[in-house]
Amino acid sequence: MGLLALSGLAGAAAFPLAFGFTDGKEIFAGGLLEPLAFVCLAPALIATEGLSGWKTFWTGTLAGMVFFTGAFWWVNVAMTTFGGMPQFLSIPCLELLVGWCAIHWGLAFFVTRFLEARLGWSASAVFAPTWMASELMRNYFCSGFPWANLGYSQMRNLWLSQVGSLFGVYGVAGLVALVNAALYEVWRWRVQKVRPMPARWMAGAGAALVLGHVYGAIRVAALDREIEAAPKVQVAVVQGNIDQKLKNSQGAHWQMVLDAYNPPTVAADASGADLIVWPEAAYPRSFPMWMRAMPPNALAKPQYSANLLLGVDRWDSGSRTGENSAFLLDPQLRVTSLYTKHHLVPFGEYVPLKKYLPSWIPIDNLVPGEFHPGEDLVTMRFPVKSLGGREASVAPEICYDAIFPEISRAYANQGAEILVNLTNDAWYGLSGAPYQFLRIVAMRAVETGRPVARAANTGISGFIDPLGRVHEATPLGIVKSDFNVVDARLRHPSEWRMAAVPIMSGRTPYVVLGDLPAYLAAAFALGGVGWGWWKRRRERKA
Repeated sequence: MGLLALSGLAGAAAFPLAFGFTDGKEIFAGGLLEPLAFVCLAPALIATEGLSGWKTFWTGTLAGMVFFTGAFWWVNVAMTTFGGMPQFLSIPCLELLVGWCAIHWGLAFFVTRFLEARLGWSASAVFAPTWMASELMRNYFCSGFPWANLGYSQMRNLWLSQVGSLFGVYGVAGLVALVNAALYEVWRWRVQKVRPMPARWMAGAGAALVLGHVYGAIRVAALDREIEAAPKVQVAVVQGNIDQKLKNSQGAHWQMVLDAYNPPTVAADASGADLIVWPEAAYPRSFPMWMRAMPPNALAKPQYSANLLLGVDRWDSGSRTGENSAFLLDPQLRVTSLYTKHHLVPFGEYVPLKKYLPSWIPIDNLVPGEFHPGEDLVTMRFPVKSLGGREASVAPEICYDAIFPEISRAYANQGAEILVNLTNDAWYGLSGAPYQFLRIVAMRAVETGRPVARAANTGISGFIDPLGRVHEATPLGIVKSDFNVVDARLRHPSEWRMAAVPIMSGRTPYVVLGDLPAYLAAAFALGGVGWGWWKRRRERKA
């Protein structure tokens, strides 16, 4: 059990950490603990040595339970503090999510040991592709929840993270698993003394790390020149700092919300912004489905110089269903483009199997009402006045959209030049989640070679360049309170940032190939398992 706890805790510590007692400020903000990712799986490999199939599975799952509980304990905050769920129910619900994710760890260890036992393959040799396959599965299975993919742990390593532009986040995760496997072989040599010195493993893992850093250094130097030469768009992001407890009843506080967003919007417009972005569902009133222009007096001014990209809710009063959307408004506040969130949050915006599940589990959406996903990824275009009217194309990603790499890749293949992440991270409270999400979005920039403008209701807002570097970031603007109602006068003041964002149109190897390496890893793992079962069945018949 000690080795399993060590694996899980070391892995969780490799991700950004922040807590209520730190007032939401990230500890070890320089990334001091992120190298722990390269050693966190080795203890679990040691613990699963010599175990039978199911024991290996449950042992790996237990290590995953520790890891995921440490990585996203803050889901409990969303359910209790802001969702109104009682603690006695929220903890089992959290552990159901944790257990679902942990099963993928269990599968990775199970398949690794299965291939070792049935086919005689080295566990260390198959561990990296098996790990990539398990992370790929977690991205899609049962709607998918790929948070805390180990590849994200290296996002503050500027050079190594550029491997994501080749193989995506799965490639970085595979590299992390490869190093862990090599350390496991070193353990078997130095401590268990059951094998000779693993020179090939040490050389292979070392070469992978060196080559990853060398590739990253070359790419950083080359892309920095491209970024410098690229035409720029002046983009502003506005952060209203509306506490989620207020936001849950924002219809009763609509004027307060507009008073938070309107002044910085006017200031950004006066400062020469080409595009001004509000966060997810920032506008405090819902719009009917047919709405194609903002009503009179909806904003501070009837006309702006900039285009506006606003997060809005759209509602059908007849069916009592809604859409989490974004309006692109021209300076006259006409809706020129509309996007509806593509990947909704299970139990946040909709209940899976709603006809059956609520009768088994007393659970409903955290957000009132039932939301429907958008069917299309909409690339939005607008004229850039600072470039003489040349159009720029932006790809809106509303909150959860940004954690799925295939969405950003599809946008890049559509010709999107800038990714825009509209989100409401207030649900996470004073925790490491906003910092973790920021690193996830930074990986989308690396994978696609696109800059990201990020507008978050309570932070972290800011800009990410195509190399994943974050700049102009805002602090968290969350009120620390245990009361059910937060006094609107105590909220943090609004924030806004503006930056010259480069227009980028190149295609990275990842944009061209997508997740092919991860699918090949999955095919390898599945093929090996199939061969192992067939071989054993044949041996029994013989």
